Amino acid sequence: MITDARVLQPEFIPREVTHRDGEVNALSSVLQPILNGHSADPAFLHGPSGVGKTCIAQFTVERLRENVVDLNHQYVNCWEDYSRFKTLYTLLDGINKTVDIHRQSTPKDLLLDRLRDYNGPPYVVILDEVDQLEDKTLLYDLYRIPDLTMILIANNEEGVFADVDNRINSRLANATRIHFRQYQHDELVAILRDRVRWGLNPNAITTEGLNMMSVS
Repeated sequence: MITDARVLQPEFIPREVTHRDGEVNALSSVLQPILNGHSADPAFLHGPSGVGKTCIAQFTVERLRENVVDLNHQYVNCWEDYSRFKTLYTLLDGINKTVDIHRQSTPKDLLLDRLRDYNGPPYVVILDEVDQLEDKTLLYDLYRIPDLTMILIANNEEGVFADVDNRINSRLANATRIHFRQYQHDELVAILRDRVRWGLNPNAITTEGLNMMSVS
């Protein structure tokens, strides 16, 4: 019955998305300077769980890569990589700068210095569940890296900015906020129908079955 199990996974990034044109266009507009080899201002994607924030961030970056010959990018799940060291390590791993870094003995400052010394092509980093970062001063440090562009993702603004100092708030005040609303029932059915079309045999699930799945 399953022809491509990848499309049924939560981390699957489709080649086309539905019912999120406005959000894609807004994020694409923020990232526009990268087309000319520059970094862009931060973007902050917020809204309840399950509304496509992570998918749209990764989809938009993938689409950007189709138009930029030289572009680095990295996704960080801050729920898992919540410490300063883990986040920096993952970001350095995205530009192949971790070969001599030892998790137990390498100082955190060395990781940040190495990232500051980055002089490659534009580097887009997606910080998902960014409110889970132990040390949010890291956002200030990353903001100051010239060739690095941040896409921040969280359920709500309060979880990210409520307990940070004015220095961070002032630097991120120019971040474009993109709100994701809940999907309507018919929109969920359309999304599920696409997944079925891409990953299951024809007629594997009826329209009635899709309607039942979308409310479960």
